[in-house]
Amino acid sequence: MADKIIRVALVGLSPTAVSSWAAVAHLPYLQSARGKTQYKIVALLNSSKEAAEKARAHFNLPSAVKAYGDPALLAADNEVDLVSVVTRVDYHYSAAEPSIRAGKAVYVEWPLAESLERGVALLGDSKEHETSIIGLQARLSPVATTVKKLLASGRIGKILASQVRGFAATAWGKRPGTILAGGMEDMFTQRAIGGNFVTILYAHMIDLIHFVLGEFKDSHTTPQLRWSEVEVVDEAGARLRTVRSDIPDLITVNGELAPGAADIQEGATLSVLFRSGSPFKGELPFVWYIQGQTGELKITNPIGPILQAATIPGIKIELHDYTTDEVTEIPWESEWKEWQHELPTPGGKLIVLLFLREEIGQD
Repeated sequence: MADKIIRVALVGLSPTAVSSWAAVAHLPYLQSARGKTQYKIVALLNSSKEAAEKARAHFNLPSAVKAYGDPALLAADNEVDLVSVVTRVDYHYSAAEPSIRAGKAVYVEWPLAESLERGVALLGDSKEHETSIIGLQARLSPVATTVKKLLASGRIGKILASQVRGFAATAWGKRPGTILAGGMEDMFTQRAIGGNFVTILYAHMIDLIHFVLGEFKDSHTTPQLRWSEVEVVDEAGARLRTVRSDIPDLITVNGELAPGAADIQEGATLSVLFRSGSPFKGELPFVWYIQGQTGELKITNPIGPILQAATIPGIKIELHDYTTDEVTEIPWESEWKEWQHELPTPGGKLIVLLFLREEIGQD
């Protein structure tokens, strides 16, 4: 299978989708010179066959690309090897389940499903074939790999503690208790949809942190809903309407780290504060400290806890050496491969399908 071109079906590629991740992250690589040596788009699945046909025309895909509106018909297509599900979260299960049962390789963007029950069901279906993967890309980011290598090198000695402070301003208004109009207001205020502040933004961030530091040995989480009524506003801040929210907008997590992914001293702790909206005026929306015996790392991002999407100007990794009392900035951009620089942000930087190739037996 090493020389085989993988035939891909994209689920959710649409010019009108609120979340355009299929168009900005998956499609650029699949259509790149490198991508075409590995993959071929052979089908689209949308809410209807007509919608898939419109997407095919809008993105100038060949007429030979099949248009589907029924997940079961796609699952039955023997000319599709890989199904990439990039829809709103509450459509993940219905889009992915038939293809997983059919034994196809399936890539599902995180969150896996809109509820724990449906997520567990998909995992159960996938165990029989073990060719599917969930898209938690942050752990592949150059920032994550650079920090992980620094810790493994012993530059700061054994890890004693870590603190994270993150503010998710994405989709939120400048004033507390407001959210920008534009289609995300339903997702970020209605728990039933499944893709929200907690399951998307917090989950991607904490996955990266656990990838670097390891999992909790034990932990305690306190969620809080500060704004049960949220004002939907325009870009100028003018109120359009009010919606009710049942999703926590502030989370604190404290716990002891388990030995494993990094050189952790017994009893080392991780403390996380994560909340929606902007930080105190003038402060950075993402700061991550890792204290060691001989030094400390500080990772900052000027736009928030989003390290999985792209090259973000201004992300810094700084090291305070206790012996010299000097602070040096650690470069991380060199972790990008040359071919990644040739592709657009964000999809060209963290190729969400690249590592799946290894999962299904490719180079």
